Amino acid sequence: MRRIETCHGVLLVLFCMPGATFAQSQTPWDGAYFGVNAGSSSTKSCSAWTQTAAAPSLSGAVSNRSCAGGSSFLGGMQVGENFQYKRFVWGLGLDLDASASDHATQSVKSPNAPPPQGSYVFSGKQSPNDFAIVGPRLGYAGTLLHPYLRAGAIIAGGSRDSVLRFTPPGTTKPSASFFGGRAFSTLGWAAGAGTEIGLNGPWSISLEYLHVNLGKGSETTAACSGLAASCTAFSGISFDSMHGSFTANIYRIGITYWFGYW
Repeated sequence: MRRIETCHGVLLVLFCMPGATFAQSQTPWDGAYFGVNAGSSSTKSCSAWTQTAAAPSLSGAVSNRSCAGGSSFLGGMQVGENFQYKRFVWGLGLDLDASASDHATQSVKSPNAPPPQGSYVFSGKQSPNDFAIVGPRLGYAGTLLHPYLRAGAIIAGGSRDSVLRFTPPGTTKPSASFFGGRAFSTLGWAAGAGTEIGLNGPWSISLEYLHVNLGKGSETTAACSGLAASCTAFSGISFDSMHGSFTANIYRIGITYWFGYW
């Protein structure tokens, strides 16, 4: 009699195991998730300085600068929650990433006056050093694959002012500065696509592409700030700082843990 009961127990376990697997496969991409990611970002931004009043000027050396491009490593984390109905998945995600920001520096010497003789150094940040992306995701729920589309808002950090610094001949320390406003906006949009690939258990690996646009930075007419004697030499002279749109293409790979797997 005990052998029969034991046999029934084994059959019950064997019968229930396929059912449990089948039930899990109906909503494999439902629930909360957390993960980490790493990748690269290729960026492009434009900026220019032009001199107002007085001639000869420095504008010919700086006003037609080509748009700067660069690439940097980035990494961070992602968190969110999905809701699955049959094969349709929708959800909301938040990404927090940091990257190595790019700087651009250009030096021009003015041998004649006006403007005052000396060295002019134009510098500014060309890309953010951290950002957050928040927005919805829509996708298809396959057994092992979950391709999706996403879009949302991006909030960027590290958008510091561009600056022009003047150093008189025979000295090494700047005596006058012109602050030209932010090189890019701190708020923009991001859109792209990706796919989750199911691994063993509640883990998945993700591949994702995002296009980011932070829009134009500020356009500023920069007046002189610094030593009174140096700023007097710039009387009637100012510099216009103009910034075009900032765009980036982001490629990332991530590892994600799904809390609702069990």
